[in-house]
Amino acid sequence: MHEPARVFAAPAPLWEIPPLLSGLYPDRIISSELREPEALLSGLREGVYQLAVLPFAVEKAGLACTLYKEEHLFFSLPPAHPLSGRKGLYLNDLNGETMLLLNRLGIWETIVHQRMPDTRFLVQEDFAFETLVRSSALPSFTSDMGLKYREGPRNRINIPVLDPEANITYYCVYRSEAHKELSGLFQALC
Repeated sequence: MHEPARVFAAPAPLWEIPPLLSGLYPDRIISSELREPEALLSGLREGVYQLAVLPFAVEKAGLACTLYKEEHLFFSLPPAHPLSGRKGLYLNDLNGETMLLLNRLGIWETIVHQRMPDTRFLVQEDFAFETLVRSSALPSFTSDMGLKYREGPRNRINIPVLDPEANITYYCVYRSEAHKELSGLFQALC
């Protein structure tokens, strides 16, 4: 591959795609970063990036895309939380509470800040976040992809978020001329 950078609009695809690329292209350096979707599209068009995972399909000259997968957001609540018995919740149901939030969430961060403007988010790094989720009574977020790739604490109840924007469909967007070179990745993702 000509450009080793792979970029993402949310963290969960980072857990799957870079390891796959490293296995498929062991002689290449695979790097990744989390960026806003518009910056990713601009970088693709300019040839800075060869592949980006975006939360929308792209139909532009010189670019192609393929469906990757969906991610669904969940509230992660302690059993004693007053809403922990619900089958589903809306973001507004916890608006105004204090919540733990993992840093560098990409598109998810924008969504929760817009839909929960009165919430006080205590933003934490990976290790601190996981430690606090296990040992505190504060609500947090997880996702179906997060639960697949990271073992969640056993002392939590995960409740689906019902807002439509809490469900994201990701697409692998790439420069059209890279299709043949990336075909091994697309086969592995299927």
